[in-house]
Amino acid sequence: MAPLKACIKKQPPFVAYAAICLSVILAYASVWPNHFVFDDRALIVGNVFLRRWSDLPKILTSLNFSGIGAHGQGFYRPIPMLLHFFVYQAFGLSTQAFHALNIALQALNACLLYRFGQRAGFKKGVAFSAALLWAVHPLFTEAVAYMSSTPELLGGTFCLLGLTALLPDFTPHKIRHAAFFYLLALGTIETSVTLPALAAATFFFSNNERHNIRAYKKMWPLWLMAALYVGAWLVYMHLSGYNMNGAMQGVTSPLFPTYATSILHRALTALATLPLYICLILWPHGLHMERLFPVFTSLLHPMPAAGAALVALVLWQLYWGRAKRGLALSFGLLWFGVAFSPMTGVLFPINALVSEHWMYLPLMGLALGVLETTSVFLKDKRITTMLVMIAAVALGAATFQQCKVWRNTATLYHNIVSNGGNRYRISEEAAYYYMQHADYDKAIPQFAWLTTHTFGRTTGWLVSMHMLAANAWLETRMKKNGLISLAEIQSAIAQAPKSRVEHAVQELNAALKLKPDFLWARIYLLQIYRAQRNTKMMRLQIKKIKAQASPAY
Repeated sequence: MAPLKACIKKQPPFVAYAAICLSVILAYASVWPNHFVFDDRALIVGNVFLRRWSDLPKILTSLNFSGIGAHGQGFYRPIPMLLHFFVYQAFGLSTQAFHALNIALQALNACLLYRFGQRAGFKKGVAFSAALLWAVHPLFTEAVAYMSSTPELLGGTFCLLGLTALLPDFTPHKIRHAAFFYLLALGTIETSVTLPALAAATFFFSNNERHNIRAYKKMWPLWLMAALYVGAWLVYMHLSGYNMNGAMQGVTSPLFPTYATSILHRALTALATLPLYICLILWPHGLHMERLFPVFTSLLHPMPAAGAALVALVLWQLYWGRAKRGLALSFGLLWFGVAFSPMTGVLFPINALVSEHWMYLPLMGLALGVLETTSVFLKDKRITTMLVMIAAVALGAATFQQCKVWRNTATLYHNIVSNGGNRYRISEEAAYYYMQHADYDKAIPQFAWLTTHTFGRTTGWLVSMHMLAANAWLETRMKKNGLISLAEIQSAIAQAPKSRVEHAVQELNAALKLKPDFLWARIYLLQIYRAQRNTKMMRLQIKKIKAQASPAY
């Protein structure tokens, strides 16, 4: 990458930043028509805290899912919630505004990575190449195209600002500046807790006192903040019974319970993820969320064994790389290991064994370290520039295509299913999406799958799925707010073919089998039998409805 440095020096400084920003804009140019999907509906669309200025204090004191009434669920992330609040106040539920926010943060982070690389002592061409390739890598499409993933992006912003503020000499004054950004990062996303360790890795690479243990002690304010933050989370988890891996209840692997209880199995599973992440970094194919990954219980399996071999190679590099010639690669590996550590699930079970957006922060330093190391072998200016440009165009084109996956719930659902992902949560989202778009024949299979793959769901949830399935068979129109009026029910019953009505009756009876006193199922059946002029069944339903309405019932 050294020849590329000379090429960049010929241009004014703003040209490199402009090129990075333009690359991000082009790579994500297909994201603008995308709708709110999945958690966007809870964290943005349905979040009542974003609507009124009077609820502003609640943003600062509540977990991020409290805005939809799910108190005690989610994470404490007031800074991105505040950012969403101001975007909502200025533009309402404009998808373009929320997309613009995430794209702007991605471009900003790429520029900050370029600036950090230069201040840390990497070659200018290396810093530019690393920032450019990182900026357009399709592995981060989930973080940028998914509007509710703003915390991932904003956390990266504050971490880079804090680390850059420390350079080049880590004076107490600069540590105080870094502490300010660290505080903002901790209020943004939990993985930012690793910033003190990232600062130590940066010091190791950039400072000549890297072997002086005492030199690291001056960063004690950052470590103290990390300890207080972790302590507060542990106390909260103990008092509230908070469970970080609660969202994984849909994983059907018989070994999953051992993952939650065995630190050894979590460590083996974390080792097994490393080869997969390397493959996704080098060849980002088949990207999807809700990724299924098995729990491993033995080191004899090829996947954890390969992960253990990779860790052994890293440890060997860190030992061998004590000399200056190996510092860049050692830095990159240290950065990756530190930034990735919260997502391994070793100390605490996590809510997904593999997730693409978790590479967002780890890949920053790894890109710098690897490209600085490979620059030693790339001497030809034309070849170096050509390789970087080809890689950037290929990655950017893949990102452009991957953004289309996030167009709406249907495209997201098909991407997950076609790649063998976990249908547990997305099937319900897809069913609602098809219902709201009057695509009933696509909604019916989703409800059928949900009512046969319950994963410990409550009786009330199952009843609601059967009721919605009945509406899908009747082709009942659903309003935008998800409500269905009695007039729509009567109209749908009157127009529905006999075969579809029969299927609806089956769903209604299934709901009543689960909850015999469910009044709405009785009302549906009454309307159906009235339309069929079935006097006997009408009287039976009226009798049961009156009995339920009676205080003696």
